[in-house]
Amino acid sequence: MTKQIAEQIAELLNARNQLVNTYTGESILKSSANYVYLEDSGKIIALAESKKVQWYQWEISHVVVAEEYEGKGYGNEILALAEAKAQDGGAKVLQCTIRTSNDNSIRLFSRKGYSQVSRFFYPKSGNWVYVYQKVISVK
Repeated sequence: MTKQIAEQIAELLNARNQLVNTYTGESILKSSANYVYLEDSGKIIALAESKKVQWYQWEISHVVVAEEYEGKGYGNEILALAEAKAQDGGAKVLQCTIRTSNDNSIRLFSRKGYSQVSRFFYPKSGNWVYVYQKVISVK
């Protein structure tokens, strides 16, 4: 990943998500192996982070589509890339957290077979958050 790509990812994350932390190009570069993204003429239009958290479990987070590209299937496409990355890494269970007010993400993950398993209050953000999981392998 180039510095320019990392900076675009950070900019899109900061602009489109209600995050507690502010991302920088430098912070993205440090964990660049965790990111999948889609480009259109050199511009990042969608991204997700897919990272191993346990030997069997991967977390998919920060699924983002640039505003002008919404409603064109890029959310489905980037989620599929993030899931494939996790599956290639040996994942058995995928997990994500979604603000209870984020209807677009709730719809996306629900349509793709994720089930809500819990919810909690995150005091740093002041938001209630759902936990969604999907079993992708039982072997």
